[in-house]
Amino acid sequence: MDVLWREMGSVRPPEKITQEAYDRDDGHLRRLARLHPGQRAEASDLWDYAQDLRYTEIQGPLLAYCLPFCLEAWREDVRGTDGYGGFVENFYPVLADCRIFELYLTPRQNAAVSEFMRRVILDEIDAQCGLSFKGANARPYRWIRALTTHGVLFPDLQRLWNAWWSLDTAGRAISAVQYISCLMYSEYENPVFAPWTGERGGGPPCLWEFEGHLYAHRWLQPNVDFLKESLSVYTASDLLVRAVNRLAGQTEFDTAAAIRDDFPLCKETVETRCAELPKFLETVQHSTTDFRWSV
Repeated sequence: MDVLWREMGSVRPPEKITQEAYDRDDGHLRRLARLHPGQRAEASDLWDYAQDLRYTEIQGPLLAYCLPFCLEAWREDVRGTDGYGGFVENFYPVLADCRIFELYLTPRQNAAVSEFMRRVILDEIDAQCGLSFKGANARPYRWIRALTTHGVLFPDLQRLWNAWWSLDTAGRAISAVQYISCLMYSEYENPVFAPWTGERGGGPPCLWEFEGHLYAHRWLQPNVDFLKESLSVYTASDLLVRAVNRLAGQTEFDTAAAIRDDFPLCKETVETRCAELPKFLETVQHSTTDFRWSV
């Protein structure tokens, strides 16, 4: 957060608040402006501010000051340390509105936001442990959805993807196995994610599902082009082998090795899904859009 504040270059709120409150009650704006770097914003104030950003004229200097508080709340949600779900759902459409970055933030500030979000997602990936999950609250859902949604927001997914596939940490290797299992197995055969149930939810994570109210969005084209070039049955096989080797001596090794041994049997499925995934991600996902693997 210290780096983010420095890069944003706005350690004081504007002297006068001109931001219009969507609900005409500007109490939340005054409370946000009184916060100091390092303090925690209330979830309700952030939710109200997200409505302001989505539906009223934006005061740029106030946005630059409040954005780190918004991103800290988003970080806590991704890392599972606190629940800001209602705010985050409305914050993602704000980030997906490219006008905000073009009109109200400098290139340096834009880069700082993207770098911060990539770092948070990688931190959550690095913290992954386990290759057996049941129910809708399983930890891998958070990083997979955050990574997938990042492809809507910024055209730099390649930097996040390559850092993840470097397998520099055990968590990155574990998360690679988690992800590739979704390309290999049917919903009822995945050894990492137990099937969905009416009582607990669950099932394999959806690799094209965006977080928040992003019902008229798709991946940015540079990210789609990168995925088409980078994800294939061959790169997935190589990643899985490297991940298993990276996990030697870890408690997840036996499960990961069994998945590696299954890969030849799932090769045709992986090949088909690697071709389908970019097509799903480059298609605008309306609320009624319903994609399904063909195999």
